[in-house]
Amino acid sequence: MLVHSFAYTAIACLMLCFLPGVVSAQENHVDNDMAHHHHEDEEETTKEVSWYTWESLFDPEFLPASYADTSLASFHQYDFYRRGNPLYASKGNIGHIVRPLIFSPSANLGTALHQHKLYPYYFHSPDSIRFYRPEHVFSELFYVLGSDREQMFYAKHNQRLGEQTYGGFKYKTISSPGRYSRNGSSTSNLMLYAESQPFEGYHAAGSFVINRIFNQESGGLSDHEAFEEDEVQAFMILENAESRTRDLGVRIEQSYQPGVLLENDTLPSFNPGTIRHAFTYHRQAFVFEETRSPSPEFYEDADPFNDQFTLDSASVHNVINTLRWTNRSPDSGERPLLRYDLSLTHHVRIIRQPLHKLQLLTPGELSGEFYKDLHSHFQPGMRISSDPGRAFSFSGFAAYTFGGYHDNDYRAGGHLLIGRENRSIRLKMSAEYAEEEAPYFMHHMRSNYVRWENDFRKTQTLHLGTGLLPPAVRLHANYYLINHGLFMDTAGYPQQHEDALHVLSAEVKARLDAGLFRTRHHIVFHVTDEDNYERFPALLSHHSLYASFSLFDDALKAHTGFDVRFNTPYKPMAYIPMVRHFALQDTYETGHDLLVDVFVNAQIGRARLFVKLENIADLITDPSPVYEIPFYPVPTTMFKFGISWMFFD
Repeated sequence: MLVHSFAYTAIACLMLCFLPGVVSAQENHVDNDMAHHHHEDEEETTKEVSWYTWESLFDPEFLPASYADTSLASFHQYDFYRRGNPLYASKGNIGHIVRPLIFSPSANLGTALHQHKLYPYYFHSPDSIRFYRPEHVFSELFYVLGSDREQMFYAKHNQRLGEQTYGGFKYKTISSPGRYSRNGSSTSNLMLYAESQPFEGYHAAGSFVINRIFNQESGGLSDHEAFEEDEVQAFMILENAESRTRDLGVRIEQSYQPGVLLENDTLPSFNPGTIRHAFTYHRQAFVFEETRSPSPEFYEDADPFNDQFTLDSASVHNVINTLRWTNRSPDSGERPLLRYDLSLTHHVRIIRQPLHKLQLLTPGELSGEFYKDLHSHFQPGMRISSDPGRAFSFSGFAAYTFGGYHDNDYRAGGHLLIGRENRSIRLKMSAEYAEEEAPYFMHHMRSNYVRWENDFRKTQTLHLGTGLLPPAVRLHANYYLINHGLFMDTAGYPQQHEDALHVLSAEVKARLDAGLFRTRHHIVFHVTDEDNYERFPALLSHHSLYASFSLFDDALKAHTGFDVRFNTPYKPMAYIPMVRHFALQDTYETGHDLLVDVFVNAQIGRARLFVKLENIADLITDPSPVYEIPFYPVPTTMFKFGISWMFFD
């Protein structure tokens, strides 16, 4: 297979010689929580096409545009979630659920279903759209070929449709059987988007997304010691199980800025502010199917609905309307001294889970009884921000929920920022407090394997943070005080702490260069006084070390080097596929895990490609397998090749 992959690489390189008029660039794949990410090597990124998030689209004065990434740095981090953050634990194959390894309690006031996002960066969401504004046309194609028939592809096209009208689409897909048994994945995602300013003061934008993820679910190795002795003996806990996730979302937002001249255009205008309205419909469906009898290794004390096979189907429908008012800036276009943002959200959520066993009549048609749970709540909120370009700036927010499942939830916080944007050092201090209901599927779960009904108390979380933000080395420290924290125990059931939990974390991000040599470092420390809770390594890090050079009068630009991922020993969280949660386990502790990848990134004329060998330690030594999630082994050395094109006309 490796020989075949090298042959494919040679053919692709020959194709590059016949591709004129192409500029390569790969988008940093971000979710809405990373929507304003800027590339660490900005000097290498051209500013040919701007892009906007929802917030920067409707508030460009405070949130300026970003630009399509055309640099070579991190281009080899091809996997969608690793482009956003490489510090995740995975099941060893692309397209599967991953777990973040940096402690950061989610901030999903009024919307949380699970403790963590199930497919970060793999899913398009109605909130994560990028709106591009090309001069004429902007398109991109990206393709990755890996060992064992692994393939990733996306295509996007954006076009100027009128004087102030832009639209586009993006389609991406993953097809990967996986190196080991019962770990295949198949993903397809489509999003359409458009935005327009048909007349002065009015702005409208809309998006439509469809996501489908099909995963084989092995449950992990049933005997990892036998696998380590001989890979041929490997067999999995779940021999014929599959999870299917379908997701559809629509969002339409519009804003209006009424402005009235008092007498003539020499007098100041009357600016009542900006009124915004957003409508969102979001539907999610989760299916877990096992055609054989339920495995006794999960929930052995539970009584399944059906002891011959499992077919579970849960669905969630969300209808959200948000009305916002923001004070308008002066006609000069300068930022106001203070920005006020008031909002009122109405959220209706319908959750359907099986009440008894389900039967599949025809493909897509289920027979059985379902339990439906409907919640409706209102959520007023406010935010006050000062001009972030000044030497001293601040921001504060608060939100409260009335009615529904999340009745009386609230969250409030803010930050202080000392230092101007163009200065070498800036200091940031932040504080946040939240009192929130448990994620819905930790309160109420109905499946063939297990059912639970809990009455947890609200979780209170205090977060204090500080950061020193010079360009080359950035330092962040965080303290969390958590009362009534929630977690999944070793039996796979939700539990709640009665005592307070304390978690300290610190992050170091460094960019250190010397001549041709460049290094990028991300180091995270965790300190906690409790082991019976969500677990994270005490120390984990990601390092990229490479040489940057050009040849043939800058006709060829290249980066060549290696990436290193490391973590200290800890007991990683296990994954339970039938309830879509990560749970504690005490049977396995990692060693000092070290994963090393070698890569070459190159830009030839107006095209970009990478060649990469992952986990090269297996070529040198015979180490024990790495299980980032027990017991899904990280594959031995794998070859990857990727290529990207970008068109501007």
